Amino acid sequence: MRYLFFLLPFFLFPVVGVHAAANDTPQNILRLARAGAPQLALSMVQRAQKTSSDRAHRLAWDAVQWELLHQLQRWPELLEHTGSVPSGSDDAMRRQASWWNVRAAVAMHRDDEARTGLTRMLWQGGLDAAQAREARQLVIAICFSEGRADDAYLAILRFRQDYSPLSRDEAIAFAQGLAVNGKAAQALPLLPLLGEGPLATLVRLRAGTVPSATAIVQARGALEKGGEAGYWAVLAQAAISQRDTAAHAEALEKLLAVQDESLPSLLGTTPAELWQSYSTYAMELGNQRQLLLGDDGAWHAMALQMELENPIAARALYGHLARQAQDETLQDEAENRLAMQLLHAGLVKVAHRLFADTVDLVPALVDDLESTENSAARREALLQIGSLAQLRGEYAQAAEYLLRAATGAKDDLARLARLRAAENLVLAGFREDATSQYRLLLDGESDSLRRRALQKLLEELP
Repeated sequence: MRYLFFLLPFFLFPVVGVHAAANDTPQNILRLARAGAPQLALSMVQRAQKTSSDRAHRLAWDAVQWELLHQLQRWPELLEHTGSVPSGSDDAMRRQASWWNVRAAVAMHRDDEARTGLTRMLWQGGLDAAQAREARQLVIAICFSEGRADDAYLAILRFRQDYSPLSRDEAIAFAQGLAVNGKAAQALPLLPLLGEGPLATLVRLRAGTVPSATAIVQARGALEKGGEAGYWAVLAQAAISQRDTAAHAEALEKLLAVQDESLPSLLGTTPAELWQSYSTYAMELGNQRQLLLGDDGAWHAMALQMELENPIAARALYGHLARQAQDETLQDEAENRLAMQLLHAGLVKVAHRLFADTVDLVPALVDDLESTENSAARREALLQIGSLAQLRGEYAQAAEYLLRAATGAKDDLARLARLRAAENLVLAGFREDATSQYRLLLDGESDSLRRRALQKLLEELP
């Protein structure tokens, strides 16, 4: 019954169509974005921009587009769209464009450009109280970006004098910037505003006020009780302190698998950091075996040996070979072995994030999964791959993977996969196929409440 929880949201809420209604307004579309569908909202805005013949309407849609691009963190597009204001714009529209442009420049670490824009806006005035407060925060962010931690710290002190009390988001941003730039001790006074949690623990660990062994106990205890994902970042930092390369790689894997946009950046990681961690751990293993760099066959043999004996070691060795092997055949083999090992370990999101740019890898992995003896593991991996394809907006491909996960079983996982497949078929425009999948679900459903929910989905198909 472990998948019934995941089924509830799909039965309780109808599938959202992708076609904009005639009465859609900028305010309605912004509400849609704030309800958790910013990509859909942006596509509706872009469609409205193309069909609108009224200049005032197009300008209104431009303003909505800027806000959505900011919400989606699509900084290059936001910078481009706000770099030149549409003709016919009034002063308020120009100020709004400049404001979004500066925020995009700060996010992209285009510090000179951002500083120039901020200086001009602050001198010219026209910022409301909230924007003036945020402008001061952006100045501090630029200082951190340029490595001027002392200037940033002084600016934070002045900010606290002018805008006390700080919001929690402001305290998080300042504490992160100080900790990343070697001033974790100066971030300690901000911790009461953060509350207890992984970020506060990590700041204390970096400041040296909590021993690494104590931080590990706290983090593992919290994770065992279902605590925040950011505790994996605490374990990763503690592993660095203890020079435990295996624990560091494992913690980064777990973190990359669960992190999302809500996680503070100090508690996050990147694929590049995991690749580097794999390589560091692999080099340690190679030194223990006295392997020579360039002897790809010996490194590959050790990775094969470690698959059952020490899976994280095997993944690190494959990761090292995937980036460093001189033999292209072994390099390709290492990529595939690493991806398969991650899938077998349930780290599907990690595989996706590491190999997001490897276009041909996912289809090959799906083909390999079809021959996996463990049917439940195969179907769960296909479910995850399909869900990731949906997040990328590849609805037809997502439906294919999800239907593969649904085939050959009638358990909760199969029902969830078929339901998500139907949703993606709708989004891909295949209404008749989606209808067939909903009817299959309806035919196999005995619960009256869920039958009514499915029937409603059928009736409301766009």
